[in-house]
Amino acid sequence: MALLASLGSCAWDSWKEEQHEAACRPLRTQARMQSDKAQAVRIPHVSPLDPSLLDLQLGSDFPDDLGDLSATSATELDISAAYSDKRELAGRAARVVLDHKECFSDDYISQATRIQQAPAEVSRVVMPSPAHCRDGWPSTSIGRQGACSYHGGVVPARPWATLIFNWSS
Repeated sequence: MALLASLGSCAWDSWKEEQHEAACRPLRTQARMQSDKAQAVRIPHVSPLDPSLLDLQLGSDFPDDLGDLSATSATELDISAAYSDKRELAGRAARVVLDHKECFSDDYISQATRIQQAPAEVSRVVMPSPAHCRDGWPSTSIGRQGACSYHGGVVPARPWATLIFNWSS
């Protein structure tokens, strides 16, 4: 009798687990699809390894394409709009996770929470720039001795744009 009760309990637990998995599988797929769409959004002139962008994805995949700085002549507005698009798609993935926590691991839940807390838009973009003299003097000897010595010194090149956020609500 005890053996039959034990078998019945195991069958019940197995059925419940199958039902749970059947209910959660489409939600996990939906969250992954939205996260993949967000990850596919490239923000011109901003390194894909920028922490503010890496925070906008579920999972731990790093982008394999670092982009080509010369491939686009994006403006600050283009960059801000691309960030907002990426944040919107990532937010949809996060919403699925947070609305159905029972279907996701603690790692996904904490990543989704981080995405929801990320700023929705960029306040300002500092565009990439070549090395130059602090006072604007067009020195041709930057990179060699004495460049810009009478012009406030050399301002180093910024190869990537920097996203500035206003964190106050």
